[in-house]
Amino acid sequence: MQRFLSTFRLYFFIVGFLTVAYFLELFLSGYEKYRLYNALENLILAIGLLSFCRLIFPLRLWPFFQTLTCIFILFIAVLEGTYFLILGAVFSPSAIFIAVETNLSETFEFALDYFSFDVLFYIFLIFTSGIFIIRYEAKRSSDFNFKWLYYLGVLGAIIGLRHPLLYHHNLPYSLSMGIIEYWATSVELNEQKSNKYGSFTDVSANLSGDELYVFVIGESTTRNHMQIYGYVRETNPKLTAIKDDLNIYKDVISSHSYTIASLTRALRLSDKIKGGNIIQLLNAANFDSFWLSNQAPIGLYETLVTKIGMTAHRTKFTSSETWFYKAPHDDVLLTHFKKFLKKEGPKVIFVHLLGTHAAYYMRYPKNFKKFDPDLKLSKDPKVDHYDNAVLYNDHIVREIINITKARDQKSFVLYFSDHGEEVFDEIDYAGHSIDQNITKNMFEVPFVLWQSKSFQKSHNIEQDINIKFSLEYLSHAIADLCGVQSKAVDYSKSLFNKNFELSPRIILDSINYDLKFNQ
Repeated sequence: MQRFLSTFRLYFFIVGFLTVAYFLELFLSGYEKYRLYNALENLILAIGLLSFCRLIFPLRLWPFFQTLTCIFILFIAVLEGTYFLILGAVFSPSAIFIAVETNLSETFEFALDYFSFDVLFYIFLIFTSGIFIIRYEAKRSSDFNFKWLYYLGVLGAIIGLRHPLLYHHNLPYSLSMGIIEYWATSVELNEQKSNKYGSFTDVSANLSGDELYVFVIGESTTRNHMQIYGYVRETNPKLTAIKDDLNIYKDVISSHSYTIASLTRALRLSDKIKGGNIIQLLNAANFDSFWLSNQAPIGLYETLVTKIGMTAHRTKFTSSETWFYKAPHDDVLLTHFKKFLKKEGPKVIFVHLLGTHAAYYMRYPKNFKKFDPDLKLSKDPKVDHYDNAVLYNDHIVREIINITKARDQKSFVLYFSDHGEEVFDEIDYAGHSIDQNITKNMFEVPFVLWQSKSFQKSHNIEQDINIKFSLEYLSHAIADLCGVQSKAVDYSKSLFNKNFELSPRIILDSINYDLKFNQ
């Protein structure tokens, strides 16, 4: 027993170190299930690395490579723990993108905004204990005993780190994937950055310089859970309070039930994305354009939308988390939104919310827990979480309207969602899909327009709120609403235009929505 304890003493110290780090996070921030997965992943990685070093290197080199391994584990614990305590999120590939795209002044500003004695306490305690292990344990020599356990440690790490619940939390994986994805997409993104005006040449707009046009893009929000659309719960108290100042369009749908397909189709002017997008057109019309997003910039579901956003003159991404992790709440966008408003000249600002995307319980602060899942008043707790997310979304949209209104400019705010969501209304399911198991809730989206008085005086907007419209033609409607003149714009496809012509509303590329759902 003594020989066993002596041989694996460093292992016990590392396990203890990572366990303390996990419970310290728990103490400072509260329990999150995915942090437990992260802690398990770190334990498996540490044991695997130590075992690997002991198998392939001679005894005389063990202290050196054990030291390197411990330094690496310390780096992981400090970086992941600090990142989580500051942002409440897991370090992901998109964090690399945001770091590379952030300048020094923004980094300093970030540090001041998120300064916390809890974070300093965590860093001090973890760093001190890590240095102790490196100084007094990692450099200790040991005998080559229980060789089979080293093989078991390496094999366990290879198998364990491949588990779907664990490998996403692996810092080396996240770092390498972030760097690879950034460099793989940077060329294309840089092309978008440098191609601000597309191929549009015949563009004009009668601008006074006082224009402030805001487009708020929601996420996974069906209008059928919104109070302003007749939902039985009070999920929109703030928008309901100003409903007389809003155009609430009753019959707007998305063309797809997932973000990448819906938004790439909605923001381009032709069937092919190479034909140009609405941001490039607005740039060509001499607007100053901004893209502000609380969604991760790179990844399987993000990059194509990011490419469109990068054609704006200025971009800002506030989250590195994909939808299945806890990302910053959408109020993080408001400070940056206010900064954008200070820029002089005619502006168009696109604000891409995380909105009501699953997991719903992560999408709202605790003070917006109006519908308590514990009371079991709904068919499923997810319904209550979703309605709380809609309630918080109502607050965010109203805040954007209030901030815009306070500028007293020629302005409007157009809010819509990229697609809808099924939340146990028609089928026993929460989410959205692209197969035959679709419901109308996955496509029926809110479409709400607020206009300042000075904008109303200079623009004659079609007021038929019952008009049937698809986001497939959104870019034409945006151009029309912004007063842009171009041959690339088909004004008969704009629901804001008196010459609007109804077209078949096709979803999922081939299904007629109105025939499918008997509208």
